[in-house]
Amino acid sequence: MATHKEKHKPPRWADRLLEWFVTTHLREDLQGDLYEIFQKRVSEVGLSRAKREYIWAVLHYLTPFFFKRKPVVRRNTEYPQPFFLTPAMIRNYLKIAFRNLSKSKGYSFINVAGLAAGMACTVVLFLVIKHETSYDQNHANGSRIYRVETENTKEKQTYPGTYTGMVNALHNDVPEIESVVPLFKVWGKTVAVPASDKRFKESFVFADNGLFHLLDYQWVAGDARTALSQPNTVVLTRAYAEKYFGTTDVIGKTLQLDSKQDLQVAGVLENYPTTTSFPFNMLVSFPTIKNSDPNFDLNKWNGWGDNFQVYVLLKNGLRPEQLTKRFSNIVVKYIGKEALPDKRFFLNPLAKFHYTGNMSGRTANIELLKTLSFIGLFVLLIACFNFINLTTAQAFKRAKEVGIRKAVGSNRLSLVYQFLTEAGLITFFAVLIAVLLAQLSLPLVSDTLAIPLTVSDLFTWQTGVFVAGLMGMTTLLSGVYPAFRLSGMAPIWALKNNPFAQGKPLFTLRQGLVVVQFTISLVLISSALLINRQLVFFRNADLGFNKSAIVTVGLPDNSPAKLQMLRHRLSQSPQIKDVSFSFNSASAESNWMQAMEYRKSEKAIPIKTQMKMADSHYLATYGIQLLAGEGLRDSDTSSTSFKVIANEIFLNRMGINRPADAIGQKVYYGDGQQFATIVGVMKNFNVNSLHQKIDPTILQVVPNNFYQAGIKLPSEKLETMQAALAHIEKAWTATYPDHVFEYNFLDETLAQAYESETRTAKLIQVSTFLAVLIACFGLFGLATFTAEQRTKEIGVRKVLGASVLNVWGLLSKEFVYLVLIAFVIATPIAYYFLQDWLTKYEFRTELSWWIFALAGLGALIITLMTVSYQSIKAALLNPVKSLRSE
Repeated sequence: MATHKEKHKPPRWADRLLEWFVTTHLREDLQGDLYEIFQKRVSEVGLSRAKREYIWAVLHYLTPFFFKRKPVVRRNTEYPQPFFLTPAMIRNYLKIAFRNLSKSKGYSFINVAGLAAGMACTVVLFLVIKHETSYDQNHANGSRIYRVETENTKEKQTYPGTYTGMVNALHNDVPEIESVVPLFKVWGKTVAVPASDKRFKESFVFADNGLFHLLDYQWVAGDARTALSQPNTVVLTRAYAEKYFGTTDVIGKTLQLDSKQDLQVAGVLENYPTTTSFPFNMLVSFPTIKNSDPNFDLNKWNGWGDNFQVYVLLKNGLRPEQLTKRFSNIVVKYIGKEALPDKRFFLNPLAKFHYTGNMSGRTANIELLKTLSFIGLFVLLIACFNFINLTTAQAFKRAKEVGIRKAVGSNRLSLVYQFLTEAGLITFFAVLIAVLLAQLSLPLVSDTLAIPLTVSDLFTWQTGVFVAGLMGMTTLLSGVYPAFRLSGMAPIWALKNNPFAQGKPLFTLRQGLVVVQFTISLVLISSALLINRQLVFFRNADLGFNKSAIVTVGLPDNSPAKLQMLRHRLSQSPQIKDVSFSFNSASAESNWMQAMEYRKSEKAIPIKTQMKMADSHYLATYGIQLLAGEGLRDSDTSSTSFKVIANEIFLNRMGINRPADAIGQKVYYGDGQQFATIVGVMKNFNVNSLHQKIDPTILQVVPNNFYQAGIKLPSEKLETMQAALAHIEKAWTATYPDHVFEYNFLDETLAQAYESETRTAKLIQVSTFLAVLIACFGLFGLATFTAEQRTKEIGVRKVLGASVLNVWGLLSKEFVYLVLIAFVIATPIAYYFLQDWLTKYEFRTELSWWIFALAGLGALIITLMTVSYQSIKAALLNPVKSLRSE
């Protein structure tokens, strides 16, 4: 056992003075002599006086003679000054590194496995972030491309769509714009090849030739100047040309739209890249809109939708800020001066389309990308901390090696190279495994995030540069501190039995790194718990209507005869409870917004309203409660006496508190003279997803805008569902024989609104698992080291009567304290960020205390499970074996 004098060390700050001011070739001998005198004086005069004498001696040696003097160099051709990065020395470093790694297989495995997991996570997240940030970068005029967006300033809501009248307004009133390009997207249309059985349900956009001037396309066939000039023409991508005709030689061939309209192919484009916000396979000429929708008006200023968007190409040198006044003038000229405080148009640059909404149907969340970046960094740091912890924990095993090397002439730089070589070798093995893990996980990640990532993305030069940089950074992060820490030991200390037996500090670096690891892990665990709770809230929230057992199908033809025929055929089955025709479902992502006014007082009250065009069965089909008045009738379609049902929020905007008081009140469409009479009041229901508040909403019968059928089934039993779906398909196909039948369950459609949160939850869960797993690797290694270091102490305690439980508690309590400290640090950090995350939801769960308590308890259990194996193993060891070497 260690003697009393060996447990005492001179003041550390005095040693620091020697290290700072005394040259290296004099310091080691001087420090060794002072250290031996100090040990002797401790036994003679006591610790306090010995420390004072040591300090006084150190100060006496801080003279110019001992200051950073260079040693006298004598030329010796027989023994030249060694160079430590020669090929021979590098081979020597690698040979010794391999020996040391094979000697400590357990620690080497933990280091390699931890680093590999951390680096694999970082590489995969790099591929995700690289993909999401590379959109729309292939256009020569990209810096001049903008989209005109609409903002309701009072409600702080921005929409990518705008009024159809904006196109002519820009042409007439903003000469600074080089090109104006409108796009109108249409979903669910049947496209067929005449005289064949090829029939598909497609989405496409109406566009003009300005699109080819705006964006860079590669043409297989056709002329960009004239392809979309005439009505009833279409441009296809290579993939769609081959899909319909089996070849790209299709100029002049015909496609049929909804069995009504022939479209002549006027051009073929190369397939668009995966990183585009304009994934259009079919471009139909803009003049064709009038043939399919006679009511479409390019001078309309009383309603808009996100399916109509306007893009512009600014002239060189023009900044969007310079057009602010122009857009204000457009508001005054076409909408009215009174709309100026509430309405604003602005230009959104191409670089932001992928993050703020686009016609691809998929956007990236910039906050999520930032979160992923931090998660990747944190997971990698946890793995590096493991390396530092385990390497410094084993330092006493390498201390004699360091001492002997220095005693026979090795200098500190060669030792640093040696330890960095070992760190680099471990990192190299970890990189190989990390690339393999990333390759295996890419399909799952791609499917989870709906990102078209492939294995080829892993083997690009950009990824190679990133992995090389990651390897170098990881080597430095994990290897620099241990290298300088171990190489800096003086030979006289390194050759002692316990070179690190100095006075134990209150908090060691190892303990600090464990606390940081578990702080990060606890924040991730808390985040995973809250996000899952928010998803459960979304799934179980009362939406104000019944979403279960409702099937939705499209209506290719909304003529009264077709709708009546479909209703009759559907109602013949007992599996069909009710049928409603409408513009969209009770809750939908695409909505129709309309400016309304209530003119009861002298000053009209403007109300931005969501229109729900629906028939008389709508309330019953979706289970929406009527609070006052009466329902709508299918005959309520007269333009001279529109009848509507309003929700409670609409009444609040009117200033009416009692539903019954609203019956008979008139509301006007914008600033026009057309009005509607409120005949009923319905209870509030979530017309949007739970991300947003409930809009003022009115229900009105407008058959021309019925594009969807909502079919209520009596139950969700599998047998009933299958029979009902078969009947629905049969009735629908009989009504629309030339169209493709597709259906959706309403609850599944609504769940798609929360895909971003679902993906975030999965990513956080995986990251949490990796972070905790890597931290557990480190804990296991440290527990193993602690048990080895205290083997003899445990043997003595057992001889003196300590039980297995006592020994287990002795070895476990240190780690329990560290987890508790991490819990205290992590809880306020997690609370701050999670509370901020919740505020972006209009409807949200509560951030309860038990989330943090459960995270802390989980971390504590994981810690005890990790440490207990080595603790119990050490406690059960025969004390005779533990003390035999004594």
